[in-house]
Amino acid sequence: MSQRAKGLVIGLFILWTFFVLGSFFAVQKPFAAVNARAVGNVLLNLFTAGWLALIALGLGSWVLSWLRVDLSLGERVILGTGLGLGALGLLSLACGWLGLYQSLIAYLVTLTLSGLAAPQLWRLWQAYRRPAHFSFPPVPSTLISSSSRLPSPSSPASRLSSPRFASPLSTVYCLLIALFTLLVVLLPPTDWDGLFYHLTGPKLYLQAGGIVGGIDIPHLNFPSLMEMLFAWAMLLRGDIAAKLLHAVFGLLLAGLVYRTTTRFFNQKAAWPAVVLFLSMPMVSVLAGWAYNDLALAFCQLAAVYAFICWKVTSEYPIGQSEASPWDGPASTLSGTGQQISESNTDSLPSIPSVLYADETNINTSPFLILSGLFAGLAMGLKYTSFVTPLVIGGLILWHTYRLSNARFYVLRFGMTNLATFVLPAVLVAMPWYIKNWAFTGNPVYPFLFDLFGGQFWDAFRANWYAAAGTGIGWRPDTLLALPWLLTLGVRDMNFWDGRTGPLLLLFLPLVVWAGFSRRSERPAAIGSLLVYALAQFIFWTAGVIWTKSLWQSRLLLPSLVALTPVAGWVWVNLTRFDLRRFALSRFVNIAIGLTLALTLVDIGLLTLKIDPLPYLTGLESRDAYLTRRLGAYYATMQRINQTLPAEAVIVFLWEPRSYDCQRDCRPDSILDTFPHLAHQYGSAQAIAQAWRQAGVTHVLIHRQGLDFVLNESPQTIDMTILAELQNHFLHPVIDVAGAYQVYALAD
Repeated sequence: MSQRAKGLVIGLFILWTFFVLGSFFAVQKPFAAVNARAVGNVLLNLFTAGWLALIALGLGSWVLSWLRVDLSLGERVILGTGLGLGALGLLSLACGWLGLYQSLIAYLVTLTLSGLAAPQLWRLWQAYRRPAHFSFPPVPSTLISSSSRLPSPSSPASRLSSPRFASPLSTVYCLLIALFTLLVVLLPPTDWDGLFYHLTGPKLYLQAGGIVGGIDIPHLNFPSLMEMLFAWAMLLRGDIAAKLLHAVFGLLLAGLVYRTTTRFFNQKAAWPAVVLFLSMPMVSVLAGWAYNDLALAFCQLAAVYAFICWKVTSEYPIGQSEASPWDGPASTLSGTGQQISESNTDSLPSIPSVLYADETNINTSPFLILSGLFAGLAMGLKYTSFVTPLVIGGLILWHTYRLSNARFYVLRFGMTNLATFVLPAVLVAMPWYIKNWAFTGNPVYPFLFDLFGGQFWDAFRANWYAAAGTGIGWRPDTLLALPWLLTLGVRDMNFWDGRTGPLLLLFLPLVVWAGFSRRSERPAAIGSLLVYALAQFIFWTAGVIWTKSLWQSRLLLPSLVALTPVAGWVWVNLTRFDLRRFALSRFVNIAIGLTLALTLVDIGLLTLKIDPLPYLTGLESRDAYLTRRLGAYYATMQRINQTLPAEAVIVFLWEPRSYDCQRDCRPDSILDTFPHLAHQYGSAQAIAQAWRQAGVTHVLIHRQGLDFVLNESPQTIDMTILAELQNHFLHPVIDVAGAYQVYALAD
């Protein structure tokens, strides 16, 4: 056959292939347009969150370059992305303050930021592709633990910071946890606090075109860095993309646990520490919700991480020592053969590098500035984060005192170091407190009411919210059992987002033992991490003593995360306890393996119960999914949106969630609306009159919420006034399964 004939045959066969396959799939379609749209939406949500994360990485890398902080490529990616997301949140706050919440403006600003971030992203990519030509400052060998069994200090820093691969079982566990989490993250929001205020605030701001006051949801005046990130993602795409940003912080937090363990303990313990972190079911659950806890834990651990970098670098100045920060058996000073350990501080300079920097010593102040920046970002996420700057500030002064043999230096340079940390922290945190002061007259609204007052607030609401005296009190037996009780979750206010898993409790005795072991037998970072974790635990304990509302294990997540590098290091060093006839390390590894397997089964079954695939593949609509997951609540919101007039104003009683309501819905944020009204007006007629004057047209009653309050504190509800309201001033218009009733307010 000639070449021309062969070409003709091939061409005809290709046409035949297109005809057969095209006609077959045109008739027997493998998927419908709705399925393609659903998959496209998934990809767009992932793209939006990834786009913002890349912009954040570029912006954060600019900041790190300006600070000239000595970091490896992996550390630049992790810390830079966190810094950049914080910068995006502050930018979103500025745009909201100026009334610029419009999609066109958001896209223009985001594209501009993409251009600004591109050069740094290119440099990072080149550094990854050609590590030998890495243009960023290398990681000083003084920051690499001698226990990491890495190449000698004379090896390039890029080799010293190369990652160690996880074991196959660890890899499978981490990948499955990531898969289960991602499937849930890509679903519409159903989490309580997200529907209550984390997403409701951004929704209301976007409807108003900017950040506005006069909304009686006190949580909207908490530090709102994460809410501003949610608002920006919702401007670009929607609430699922916003949820993904919280999951990004979960990924960054896992990376920071790895880097903390590698840098300050040893590389062999890095993946075990990550596995322990992911063994806490709360991590997977929170990553799938529009909360801010993972972002808070990341920023706080990053602040401690940068502080430890400053502490370790200042102890071992470049040019004088190639010693590691491992406070174990004496390390060798480069070129001298002299021995040094933390207990032998005479071999350090009389005025250590923590107090000054010159041409022979690394400038350690950038690490303090970086620590302050992350502490400030943490204070922009939750009020409870104030523990972090307090602890780090105290550690700065203690470290300066310990390294100096002259009080003059402690006073002079200790205050200088403290100011270097505090000033950036205050500057970054200040916008949120200024916003609160401008909108409510109280910079820490709604707290400290007696000192500052505050809009919509009074002594009754302050006492109701504090719920003082409802905690566990000073009961020694309960206080001693707290670690065990919080692990069991039997008293947690929110069970699903407070599950810590048993492994950290399992290692707790050995972690405590490591903290009290001789300084020469433990890494230098253990002390700082344990002091920080203990301070967080003491503060949390004080809260649960005071009020039952603060018994939420997720509020302890920053403390637990700080323990994971220590627990990972303890885990890989269990062989020191092995006996000839009994290997404790093997016994513990079997127990951990079984625990992780059961944890995977637990999270896998929970994912199957949620059943994400129908929505993700277009087999289930958003409304159908939310009705299935939220039940009567979402059905009620749909009825309100479909049947009540656009100008309707609905007061919610005993229902804090209003995200899915498309009318002027006023939620019962702290379940005090009716008791507060009864306290103010004293009769059903006066309450109805007050509602009319406020423009209220309808009232929603959540029966389960009412039953909850009656069960917890029945004395707070005046049932006589409530019954009179329903009988004489409210006319039923909507009833959903007896769970929710909506009433029209009589004229």
